Order: sequence, then C-alpha cells, then structure tokens
Amino acid sequence: MQPTESRSVPRARALTVLLSIVLGACVPAQMRLPDGFAAQADSYEVSGHSPRRFNEPVRFGPYSALEMREGSTFAWAVPLGAADLGRRARPFAFTLVAREQAPVEVQCRARTWTFAGDSDRSVELDLTALAGPMLACGLRFDDGAALPLELARDGTGFHGRLASPWGEYTLRSVHGFAGSSIAASVPNGFEVARGQRPVALVDRLNAGRVHFDGGLPADERVYLAAAAAALLMLDEEVQL
Repeated sequence: MQPTESRSVPRARALTVLLSIVLGACVPAQMRLPDGFAAQADSYEVSGHSPRRFNEPVRFGPYSALEMREGSTFAWAVPLGAADLGRRARPFAFTLVAREQAPVEVQCRARTWTFAGDSDRSVELDLTALAGPMLACGLRFDDGAALPLELARDGTGFHGRLASPWGEYTLRSVHGFAGSSIAASVPNGFEVARGQRPVALVDRLNAGRVHFDGGLPADERVYLAAAAAALLMLDEEVQL
C-alpha cells in the first residue's frame, strides 16, 4: 500500500467541488447508489451542521445523535531532519436515540498521520494507512457489550468493518456521483454491506443523506443509524 501525496488533494478537492456545482445546477449533488437500491430504500436528509459540530444535534429521519461530546484535538509533530512526522487525534462520543428503540452509545477516536518533507513543506505524505484504523469506535446497544467499528485508508479510499449483534458488516467508501460516470478522488460517502448486499449508505455530499434497506428490522436499523452518524463526523479526516 503506497502513501498518497497530499499536494494532489487540493486539486482533487477542487474537482469534487466543481463536479458538485455542475451536477447540482438543477438538484444538489448526491452520491451514486447501487443499482436497484433506491427503489426499496428508506432515505433521510441529514440536519445539523456540515462540517458537523457538536452545538447542534445531527438528525436524520427518526434518529438523533444526542449527548454529543468532542474532546480536544491532540496534535504533535516530531522533527526528523528536514522533515516532520505528525499525528492528529480527535475523540468524540454521542448517544443515538429513536422513539421506542433502545439507545446506542457510541465512543470514537479519529486519527491521522502525516510526513512533511522539504523546507517549504511542499511535499506531504499521508501515512494514516500504515498506522492502523483511521476511525476506531465502540458501539454499545441495549446494555450489551461494546462492539467495534473500524475504518482504515485504502489508497484514496477507505475500507473497514462493523461488528453487531446480527453479525459483521463490511464498510467501504463510495466515490461516484448520482447521474454521472465520473468518480471523485475524495469519497462521497460510505456503504455498509452484509456480504455483497448493501444494507445502508451514508452520503456526505451537501448536508448529507442516509439510506437504509427498507426490509431491515427496527432494532438493526437503529444500530446502523448509530454507525452512520459516526461516519458523518469524519469531514476533516476524510478530506486529508
């Protein structure tokens, strides 16, 4: 797995913004959903700040991320000759609630690693993929044991896993735009799948949207809603 030069990120981000403007000339740009998924999905627009901050709860449909707490961002850099090795970590926590459902308590830590070289810092490498998960969370549902959510960098994308009382799901980043064959370098969102079947999708574009498989039981859906809320918090880390 090769580190990616972050000096290409401003160009990728500018392209993503341009595509969002072009695609959003008539309607806001949205993440591309898998074929056939939208026809049987329950979809909710996200309210709350984007980038998400903790002075306003994140809500979508019947789900609210309350009791939100964000720890101080801890960053340091170690000089290595003409270069710096840097680390940035940010803890956050919340409780996902929905009417007539048990709450889901979520505690997460997001972290990134960078290596900056040259005296003018014109070259910076993202080393997060070499240092373990970028996002590590524990989800506790209905007084059960805390179960892990992990998300790691994979080239320009992300992959990971989510454990649950119903088994394990896989996570992957999605880079496509709805109605376009163009892919974005910066992920537009995330897919949560059981085997090869997507069960939830998290759209990061604009204010955001969350989509669930319409056949999911209510308790499984509230658990996936908690995972979706955690993924929606990753604005800063995903843009690196």
